[in-house]
Amino acid sequence: MTREDLAKVHDDYTSFLPEWLFYVRSYMGGKFYRDGDYLLQHPFESKENYERRKKTAYYYNYCAPIVDIMGGYLYKKSPKRSYGDLSPVPVPPRQPKTLFDRFWWDVDFCGSSFDQFMREAQRYASIYGRVSIIVDKPQASPLTKAAAFAQDIRPYLSMVTPENLLDWQFTRLANGRPVLSFAKILESVDGRKKRYRIWKRDSWELWEAGEKEIQLLEIQDNPLGEVPIINLYNKRSGIRMVGLSDIKDIAGINRNIYYLCSDAKEIIENTAFPMLALPYEKVAAEDNKVGPKNILQFDPDQPNSRPSWLEAPHSSLAEIREWVMQDASEIARVALMGGIRNIEQSTQPWTGVAIEAQAQQLYAVLAEKADNAEQSELDILRLWAKWEGAEFKGNVEYRRDFAVKDATTSLQNAISAGTANINSLTFEKARQKKIVSSTLTEIEEAEIKIIEEEIDGLKELPQANPAPAAQTMGA
Repeated sequence: MTREDLAKVHDDYTSFLPEWLFYVRSYMGGKFYRDGDYLLQHPFESKENYERRKKTAYYYNYCAPIVDIMGGYLYKKSPKRSYGDLSPVPVPPRQPKTLFDRFWWDVDFCGSSFDQFMREAQRYASIYGRVSIIVDKPQASPLTKAAAFAQDIRPYLSMVTPENLLDWQFTRLANGRPVLSFAKILESVDGRKKRYRIWKRDSWELWEAGEKEIQLLEIQDNPLGEVPIINLYNKRSGIRMVGLSDIKDIAGINRNIYYLCSDAKEIIENTAFPMLALPYEKVAAEDNKVGPKNILQFDPDQPNSRPSWLEAPHSSLAEIREWVMQDASEIARVALMGGIRNIEQSTQPWTGVAIEAQAQQLYAVLAEKADNAEQSELDILRLWAKWEGAEFKGNVEYRRDFAVKDATTSLQNAISAGTANINSLTFEKARQKKIVSSTLTEIEEAEIKIIEEEIDGLKELPQANPAPAAQTMGA
């Protein structure tokens, strides 16, 4: 392995790295965004003024809420999981009895539960389009299962964001299936030293590259016979190791708002104080500068020449404000959340057709996320069991009821249907179940099941409540 080999990156890495960094900075905002130098310098603008504008610029972060809202919809209800022989319950006990119990509540040796880790991984997949997850195991070999449990030696997870997965290769198995056969990860940077971990199907290597030399720190066999890295895609792009971010178009619009707000602030500052005009002799020649922050000079020998203050126009502020509002509305549309924003701004109610179309668009996006998350969890659990010499026989199923429709409307419809005088016991049972699912959203599934069983046990239609007696004035 040479220095050039360690420094080599995949062609797609080179192509997409600027976008990946742009997406994550757009999500993080604050210093991360300012340090990205996304504010353009105007032609003929001085370096000093540009640096001042960068320091005072502010960023309306539309990207973070969109990513977080998408994740909130996806994980409104936890996935249904079963683990086969690894655990008899969907959520193992906090007081662990097995190594898998320990793993579930601390998957990364940093205190993250399996639920927390997958939510975090999904969040970064939503930002980047794809993240990778390593299923690794310490090299220590305890003699017994009891010793492994006591020392907490078991497989664990690590998340690798795209800017740290430098190079990769795929190969095809005999059946034609492509599998990852090589992956190079930038594991750490310590001053001028960088550490790289290289995974192959039969081994892994740990390298350190200093300023003058490279060193092989460790090499070990890989007993799995496969690279233990799985990819969690947000949406697939058709290019291996490259996914589609939820903010791929939104981040660019958000950047334009960043430009516009900086321009508006500059206009306000420059027009708040008028520019002074003085004769030539009042100012030294070396100070002969033109600009809203300087003194404008004129020829005193010209007719009607006299000192004055010049007011700069600021009519463009209205156009900038309108442009910002248009960009914000476009962000909502691209994010498939236009309905939320339009309902807030519109004085006319949305039609049922419009709400249904918006819900179907959002549902399609969330369903694809759920499909990819399911597959990644199945691969993680399969590799975990394989490290332990077992076979994973469980299943993972993400919910598809994302609650994208207005729950209040659904509830009102269900209640109103009770006054329709429909003499059907089956209809009445379905109506009551709908009310229960819409109102009792915080109770346990076991209790919901008991209530539904009681509803199913109804033998006759309930009698309608008598209407309240009319009250007379003064009663």
